[in-house]
Amino acid sequence: MEKGRSIFLDVFRRADKNDDGALSLKEFKSFFDDGVMTGREIEDLFHQVDTHNTSNIDTDELCTYFSQKLGAFGEIFEAIEDMTTSVTKSLSETAKNYSKASMMDQFVTRFLMREIINQLSALQRPLEAASDQVDEEALSSRGKVSSVEISESKEMSTKDGQILPGRFGRRIRKQMSMPVGDFTHGPQSVTVTSPQFNSQLQRLQNLVDRLENRINFDGITEEQVNISEDKCNLMVHRTLTVEEDEVDNFRQSLRHYIEATNEDEYCLHLSIRTYRNSSVFVLYEIWDSETVWRKHVKSSISKTFQHANVDTLSGPEQSNTMPIPVCV
Repeated sequence: MEKGRSIFLDVFRRADKNDDGALSLKEFKSFFDDGVMTGREIEDLFHQVDTHNTSNIDTDELCTYFSQKLGAFGEIFEAIEDMTTSVTKSLSETAKNYSKASMMDQFVTRFLMREIINQLSALQRPLEAASDQVDEEALSSRGKVSSVEISESKEMSTKDGQILPGRFGRRIRKQMSMPVGDFTHGPQSVTVTSPQFNSQLQRLQNLVDRLENRINFDGITEEQVNISEDKCNLMVHRTLTVEEDEVDNFRQSLRHYIEATNEDEYCLHLSIRTYRNSSVFVLYEIWDSETVWRKHVKSSISKTFQHANVDTLSGPEQSNTMPIPVCV
């Protein structure tokens, strides 16, 4: 495959909400609506991409269309593809060697990962500013966006669970993710936020920081601690069986739950396991303590997810918890 094209495979996967290997017009509009182009214009674009004239877009059509339009961005997409490979390789090597490394080498590993995050954040800011600027210019040149178009976007956002697109969506996401206070700019100091672009990398780096004093997987050990100082993380195992015709709706509510829970600093890990030819979803959550997990269960994030599950699950959720001693 031509270098840089693989990124559009990921774009296709995210746009293909029902995972049938083809983008319908509805899925295309839902994903590519940017708040500037009208519905008719997006539909015209759909037919341009659909060179096979099947009223569906496959991966080859999507990759071919956008790879031919990359222009000056071609080198950036190639670099992103190389970086993805490098990051995966580096994190894999870190996972294998970190616990065996000396204290100094572990420090260097943590420093390098933080610096990668700093550099990615520094690259993201001018890109966001430029993207906002071209959105502003596009809206200005098109004139005032009609209230009908805006209401349609909001309706689609509610119905299909999509994040509001384009400039409006970025503004909302930025406000939600920005911490209180100002950024510190300059060569000597950079205050790192948690932008969506590198949030997963940030979480991995945080987990590496905890390796020295967190869960012990090295074998059976006997530890003596004062009972008042005993510290345990909590693993939560959740099994959810979904009605077969409600899987798409469940995936939407699950996506919102994961995105919100990942922002909780006390959620140390969250993963999902699914099974082929099955509508069973298994969630694994590791929390800093039972106290913070119980607080999470009472939060609006958890209650919203539970309320959505009333209409999508075929039976009650099954859950178990297990305390995991923290190494002293």
